[in-house]
Amino acid sequence: MTSPTDRAALLNLLAKKKLEPYVRHIRFPQYKNLAADTRVDFTYPITVIVGANGTNKSSILRAIWGAPGYNNLGNFWFSTSTDPIKETGGRPSCFIYGTWDATSQQVVEVLKTRVSNEENADYWEPSRPLAIYGMDKMPPLLEGQPIPDGRSRTRWKTIEKNVVFLDFRAALSAFDKFFYHGELTSKPNTEKNKKDFIRTRAPHLKRALDTGIKSLEYRKSERLHGGVNRVLLADELAAVGAILGRKYSEIKIIRHSLFNCDAYSCFMTTEGLKYTEAFAGSGEFAVVRIVTSVMEAPDQSLILLDEPEVSLHPGAQDRLVDFLTASVKKHKHQVVISTHSPAIVRKLPPEAIKVLAMDPVSGKVRLPRQSSLADEAFFHLGEPIPGKVFVVVEDILAQALVKRALSNEGEAIAELFDVQYFPGGSQTLWGHYLPIYAAEARDNVLVLFDGDQRPAKHFPDPATIAAADEDTIKAEILRVTKVDIQFHVDGGKAGANIAQQELMRRAFVSWALRNTDYLPGTEIPEAFVWENMQKSDNAARIVDPDPKKRFEKLARIDLGTPAFEAVTSDEIFATQRRCLATIPANHPDLVALKTRLLTFAEKYRLNHQN
Repeated sequence: MTSPTDRAALLNLLAKKKLEPYVRHIRFPQYKNLAADTRVDFTYPITVIVGANGTNKSSILRAIWGAPGYNNLGNFWFSTSTDPIKETGGRPSCFIYGTWDATSQQVVEVLKTRVSNEENADYWEPSRPLAIYGMDKMPPLLEGQPIPDGRSRTRWKTIEKNVVFLDFRAALSAFDKFFYHGELTSKPNTEKNKKDFIRTRAPHLKRALDTGIKSLEYRKSERLHGGVNRVLLADELAAVGAILGRKYSEIKIIRHSLFNCDAYSCFMTTEGLKYTEAFAGSGEFAVVRIVTSVMEAPDQSLILLDEPEVSLHPGAQDRLVDFLTASVKKHKHQVVISTHSPAIVRKLPPEAIKVLAMDPVSGKVRLPRQSSLADEAFFHLGEPIPGKVFVVVEDILAQALVKRALSNEGEAIAELFDVQYFPGGSQTLWGHYLPIYAAEARDNVLVLFDGDQRPAKHFPDPATIAAADEDTIKAEILRVTKVDIQFHVDGGKAGANIAQQELMRRAFVSWALRNTDYLPGTEIPEAFVWENMQKSDNAARIVDPDPKKRFEKLARIDLGTPAFEAVTSDEIFATQRRCLATIPANHPDLVALKTRLLTFAEKYRLNHQN
């Protein structure tokens, strides 16, 4: 996980607008297979877009690439007879992004729309704000008023920002690009002929690398491109070595077409070895490309990485995030990554993780929330969740209440929790189960007592109570739990081990402070449900001081059970569940309960980072 210091530093850069111009959000009224008006907020300088195959991760990344200036998304996405771009409702494909306008001191939105003309059927250009997409009108200009910076008369200007886009499924080295995907023009494409071709051209590549020349004509064609033929600087070399866990004495990078394709080659020197990317692993080449591209980029660049984990082992993926974090701190970049990598995801805080999911009903891709736990991302990636949070409550309705609080968060969030109730009520939990959990230091357990058990104040921090003042510790345990808890310790001829018992009491209080809480309200769950549910006509007629009796009567009325027959506990619970379902998921108490659960799960995950 990114350290709290680094996380705070990056958030501070964003808050103080040190990263401007910055893409603050992007939304899609109509774009690919995304649900209408899907929105992604960039509330952390490094963002990962996560989802199963086919959830438009790369398409979102390319739209972000298309945000600055007149970058044309049509270079990536264009209509063909086999894959036509279908636009429904007379509305063209488009996206809208938000950015800070320093002149007007507000976040403004820029619309980019796909247009067709005689020259280009797939051209994307800025457009004036449209109310149909929920965009604000442009502030009017007075007659003769100069046009302020950041806008024209009809629209906000696009941001001007350098973009680095690396697609690691397509970013092949010169050797790989030719040997596995290239073609010979004068001979059959056999493996032997390709080897002979590379052997013929390799001396020219070596001469260019050895001399550092910037131009090389071969067979009447310029073979070196973009002026890229250099030795990596010391800080670049150190970064590559840190990510890969290897020590390099020198690395050279060159862009050329000696293998009949415009691509990059690397020449690496380690202790006792000199080799190009043909000998190296593809991961080495990928890291060199990332490091040089990011470190060459001017400050405040937009860095877009499409599946950078390709060919990198998990340790290197982990250290790649460290490198990107350091780069953002130093050079004020904005980084967006599409990934399937659990190693990359688990390094980042919840606000950085955007999990795309396919809606099984509509078949559209949605972003359910702007902040996700890493474990939720793992669920959608099919990665086993290492350990669930074990939530313990007093009864079956309390269990249903907890599940209701999580119900709108989707299956991935629900799978993070195992919610169970133990018969016997709060006294059994306090007196029997919790001392065991505390002694075992079970940090994955959260016990939620009914609201009527809530004390006026929770336990004090035992560290604030003098070591000799065990009477206060005992009194506090009795006050909060209402149970005379017996802490079982080692015995002997002299009786119980008093010192051990004192340590156990303090450990118990410390554990309970972290791992216990209370359900909403100050009464039992039946009272909470009854007071907050949408009451039917039958429910409105029931008057009884006992909430449990109210539900028994309601079940009898709803089911038409005669007075001489008993209403079963299952029938009462079914009625309670129906009533619970009428409480809106955005009810403040349910939102607070959900937040408590998710916060606990996140802390548990942080404590168990590898």
